[in-house]
Amino acid sequence: MEKSCIRFKKMNNVPYDLIGELASKMSPKDWITIYEKNTKK
Repeated sequence: MEKSCIRFKKMNNVPYDLIGELASKMSPKDWITIYEKNTKK
């Protein structure tokens, strides 16, 4: 697993609303730009 993985032991404990809210704060393009900037080349 990579650093950006989140593991939940029980499906009933997954905070879907919070995950959706946090995911909506950054576009996929922004995430890719940050990822590429911080990965070793």
